[in-house]
Amino acid sequence: MKVTVRDRQVFETIEPSVLAEYLQAHCWEKVGLFYEYTWVWHKKDDSGELFEVKQPTRQDFDDYGLLIGDTLKELERLEKRSQLEILSDLITSLENTEIQGFVVKVDREEGEEIAKVAMMGFVVNKLRKIYVELKETDCNLALKAYQERIPVICGGDLVKVGGYFVMKNLHGFALMVEEAKGDEIAIARI
Repeated sequence: MKVTVRDRQVFETIEPSVLAEYLQAHCWEKVGLFYEYTWVWHKKDDSGELFEVKQPTRQDFDDYGLLIGDTLKELERLEKRSQLEILSDLITSLENTEIQGFVVKVDREEGEEIAKVAMMGFVVNKLRKIYVELKETDCNLALKAYQERIPVICGGDLVKVGGYFVMKNLHGFALMVEEAKGDEIAIARI
């Protein structure tokens, strides 16, 4: 299935330096600067077809999201991967997002009020490790989720740190349970 991403707000979260690192790591060649605001990169595929993408030098102009969207389309065409797969490699932060996942570790030192919790959840269609810090009430929920393998849901701002994400400004940490309503099954927070 081919998924086309059209959300300019998501594109605007991609930092120019992260895109540049991605292009360099994938053997693109930086060929020139266009009007001091955009680097032009080239790469040939196995058949010799030349591809061109543009990487903005900064994020503070109106067409930033459109330019990133065009670059993503071209990367999809060359790499033969979905835009979601490529996007998941480029995203370093998502504000005010909701994540569902499973708790895989709860670490709380004796006498500490805050617990460090690791969970696995999907970020832009890719399974990622996500760390959250929880106060005692939510920590008890996390322990129950871990012990009974109950999925959890929470909201906040995701920030990528190395190969994992950290949830900042956490809110709404809850267990997810199935509720039967006639022939339907609904997922609810508890």
